Amino acid sequence: MSHTIEDILYDAHKKGKREELLHYLETVRQKNPGKELADLYQMAHDRIVGP
Repeated sequence: MSHTIEDILYDAHKKGKREELLHYLETVRQKNPGKELADLYQMAHDRIVGP
């Protein structure tokens, strides 16, 4: 997982999924409390936008 949070958010924004990603991010954070923030964003992106 090598993308920055900014890259992840920009990609989601281009695809019209930014708000959905941010909403789902809270679920990912609760299920993975020990993960790095960038990894959490990438996990949410993969789920909402796709790899």
